[in-house]
Amino acid sequence: MRSDLWLAKELDRIWQGHFADVPRVNDVIIRFMGNWKTRLGVIKLSECQRHTLIGINGLLRLPAVPPVIVEITIAHELVHYAHGFGSPLPRKYRYPHRGGVVERELHRRGLGDKLADYSRWLEDHWFAFYDNICANGQRLRLAV
Repeated sequence: MRSDLWLAKELDRIWQGHFADVPRVNDVIIRFMGNWKTRLGVIKLSECQRHTLIGINGLLRLPAVPPVIVEITIAHELVHYAHGFGSPLPRKYRYPHRGGVVERELHRRGLGDKLADYSRWLEDHWFAFYDNICANGQRLRLAV
């Protein structure tokens, strides 16, 4: 299974490869969190603005989930960071998703093909995968 250390290395790789123009103006922490059905990632800025937490759906640590799902989920949260949501950077937009700004930004940063793969896998597999792992409302407890 993927670990939080692996996740941090992925964050650095994606940031350097696709978001090098975005300054890291605070401490950015990334870790696997809950096993959410309808959310793959979340980004939050601490009250003091010294820390940003990027939380990734805990189910994405499973090897059955293609790596592109984790990659685009991280990139999606980095778009929010770059746009001033969950970061101390100035807000570029009033709303974080309106008008497809995240998808346009991912395309602009060379991630369009991976975004298409991500979207297809989620549409074709995510809910069945989730239901299979979390059958009968049981939550999978993953060892860290």
